[in-house]
Amino acid sequence: MKDLRRISWFAILLLVVLRVAIGWQLLYEGMWKYGTMSGPDPWTAEGYLKNAQGPFRDHFREMTGDPDDLNWLDYDRMSSKWYSWRDRFAEHYKLNPEQKAVLDILIDADANADSAPSEEPPFPPISVPLAALPESVNLKSFASVVEFDNGRLVALAPILPSEESKLKNLVSYVPGEGDAEEGDAVDPKLASEMAFYKAVEQLSTYSRRPIEAQLNELSRESRRKDSNVDAENLTAASSKLNSAVKRELPFRHRLAASLLGDPDNTGVIGRLNERGSFDYVMGTVTRQEEDEARHNVRFGKIEEYKKLLDEYEDTLTNASMQYQTDHAAMLSRKVAMTRNELVGPIRSLEKEMQTLALKLLTPEQLSHGALPPEDTPLYRADMMAMWGLLILGSLIIVGLFTRLSAFAAAVMVFSFYLVVPPWPGVPPAPGPEHSFIVNKNLIEVIALLAIAALPTGQWFGIDGFVSRLFFGSSDADKKKAAES
Repeated sequence: MKDLRRISWFAILLLVVLRVAIGWQLLYEGMWKYGTMSGPDPWTAEGYLKNAQGPFRDHFREMTGDPDDLNWLDYDRMSSKWYSWRDRFAEHYKLNPEQKAVLDILIDADANADSAPSEEPPFPPISVPLAALPESVNLKSFASVVEFDNGRLVALAPILPSEESKLKNLVSYVPGEGDAEEGDAVDPKLASEMAFYKAVEQLSTYSRRPIEAQLNELSRESRRKDSNVDAENLTAASSKLNSAVKRELPFRHRLAASLLGDPDNTGVIGRLNERGSFDYVMGTVTRQEEDEARHNVRFGKIEEYKKLLDEYEDTLTNASMQYQTDHAAMLSRKVAMTRNELVGPIRSLEKEMQTLALKLLTPEQLSHGALPPEDTPLYRADMMAMWGLLILGSLIIVGLFTRLSAFAAAVMVFSFYLVVPPWPGVPPAPGPEHSFIVNKNLIEVIALLAIAALPTGQWFGIDGFVSRLFFGSSDADKKKAAES
């Protein structure tokens, strides 16, 4: 027994080095994660948690708040998310009213009011001046597209090239033909038709470029004497947007086009009307909902993705043989590919919006630092992991509260182990590592428990210094130590 209690100085040295090495590995990992938080691509455990397997799979996946990225495919949720981000962005960087208006135009093409998140973004008011309509022009057949109101030609919706051509054909004016030379008398009828033709041309262009049209309208507003718009601030903000951005559709319009208006994504339903024919609308119904009055013309990819998720979950739950586990792994890859195909463009759209918003800021506003992340379950999980690594790694290195810190670190690393445990029947984690029961995380847990069981902080660390400073060593302890 005495031999078992006797530890050589070399063994003590190795145990202390092991403690410091593990502490440094934890600390450095936490430092790296912390360093990314102020950058454009902050670290998150989202991907790791979403790929969780084993008996605790549901628990870890639910920590992300949206384990299958279905919120990214929900127009209502995404609109609410973008509005919330915009408000936090404006508050954090103290945007002036003109910057706020430009950001609203980029998102919604309307600087005055938000539409309900569940509603499709309204078409913004776009108009051009026109003294009067030519006598030959009747806009009744274009009532849903354009109207004349109080000296202005107003677009009610984007004017398609075919509609633009039809509107121009309402007058006999042809560009370049019959134009008056300088000093010649101008025929009033020709002048009226020429003004209408050019107004239609300008309005059609603006209607397909609502961002540019709204910025121009805001610029005109700033030049009025009684305007509340600061022309200098507006010019400073809008000048940072290049012409390509101004020709794009606003971001919520593009979001609606992808999630509500793309038949490949949403699908197409045929609905029986009173005339006995079918009306075709966007959407997908399940097979249980299909009947004689409603059926799928095209099955949407979003609904296909949801069905694929259900099939994968069912296969994974019931897998008991190796071939069933292999089939679940194949479905998992298919789910990941479909998810990337659907969610990837929406993520890119959001990233583009946030990048453009940063361009509106002044150097003084940029000095406020990165926008703090929203307080979500995933963010809290990320912070717990990062600060746990930083604090426990530091305590283990310096040997303060060593046993308690090592035990807490063992619990934390063991939770990492349980995310994708290398157990029989559990799909393996993606990557080159191949393990069975024991992997690198479990080895680290065992090493940390060993450190927690030994007084390494007393041998070399602040624990030993505090112990000697406040408690000292009695003669009996010294004699007992010498005898052992």
